[in-house]
Amino acid sequence: MKITNVEFTPSLGPANRNWRLMRISTDAGIVGLGDCPGASPDRLKQILIGRDPLNINQLHHDHLWQMRGPGAQVEIALWDIKGKAMDVPLHELLGGKLRDKIRIYCDCHAGDYWTPEDFARRWREVRESGQLDPIYELDAYAERAKQVAAEGFTAIKFDVDVPNPWKIDQYDRSIGRREHEHIVAILEKVRQSIGPYVDLAVDLHGSFNLADALRVCRDVEHLDLLWLEDPIRWEWGNVDALAKICMQTETPICTGEIFYGAKLFRELLEKQACDLLEPDIPHSGGPIEIRRIAELAEMHHMSIAPHNMSSAVTSIAAVHICSTIPNLLALEYHSHNIPLWSDMLDFKDPIQNGYISVPDGPGLGIELDEEAIAACLPADAPLWS
Repeated sequence: MKITNVEFTPSLGPANRNWRLMRISTDAGIVGLGDCPGASPDRLKQILIGRDPLNINQLHHDHLWQMRGPGAQVEIALWDIKGKAMDVPLHELLGGKLRDKIRIYCDCHAGDYWTPEDFARRWREVRESGQLDPIYELDAYAERAKQVAAEGFTAIKFDVDVPNPWKIDQYDRSIGRREHEHIVAILEKVRQSIGPYVDLAVDLHGSFNLADALRVCRDVEHLDLLWLEDPIRWEWGNVDALAKICMQTETPICTGEIFYGAKLFRELLEKQACDLLEPDIPHSGGPIEIRRIAELAEMHHMSIAPHNMSSAVTSIAAVHICSTIPNLLALEYHSHNIPLWSDMLDFKDPIQNGYISVPDGPGLGIELDEEAIAACLPADAPLWS
């Protein structure tokens, strides 16, 4: 079998998603699906056309590992082809599934959804007005939490590093007393609104300095968070600061979405600088690398909770992969506000009561609803090119 063509849709979803679906065709008539927003179509065609799509290891080591995220997303389409060629689901190719459905944690952003441009605009507005945006008030967070929990999600996540009028200096990464008080109050209000049995995670996006981030971690210990994510900005090769936080708080620390490949996680785990990992499955290297990362985490008695802002196509691939990983806590869902995510496949609304069932059809076990996707494009835009 040989690859004969690689095609892409235009960019789908909001600007901060940039989903770009991909299909790889073969001379056997088998087509593999993926989602590859960051790749050069011409470069991928040069690499892939004429190659054997079933020899995934060879393509991975020859070319795809160098492409990081895009390479991993190509790899997902190759696994789809291989599964269809062998008439088995992706999870079977990875050794078989351990669970029939995958627990999903819903990222609620900051109670409302925003693009990076919206976020920058709100910071400007709050500095000018001196007033907190109503969407960042305690009741708004609580109401959003109750809505999502009512849909059946047993784990939710919120951002709390939000535009506020109490920031003393826009460049300094410290937290003023009023801002600190507001962060703690938000999480207390959310915990009160959802009760003790819905897991609550928090993302700080590395926004703060070590001393103040540690103060937040300690002051929310009574809320029994599922985790606090990226309390400080840090880089591979300098994980000591994160380890210092981890060792001084009972709040579990989570990190890892920015890393590519298992090797970058090694020092993080050896220094016990976190309590669980959040690798992004396509960004970290696809099925081959994510299983290495999960095995590395298991050797250090840690679970993983993969980051996921991808389309439904890549998310279903993640569901297959996660079904084979023993130390899986939950998989992220970061597209609650994007109807296309739930509409683009041949089966609608994949998430039911906070879980996604693992498909048992060949390959990814899915097909695209091309009419639903085309409806999101300009009338004269071709679906594939």
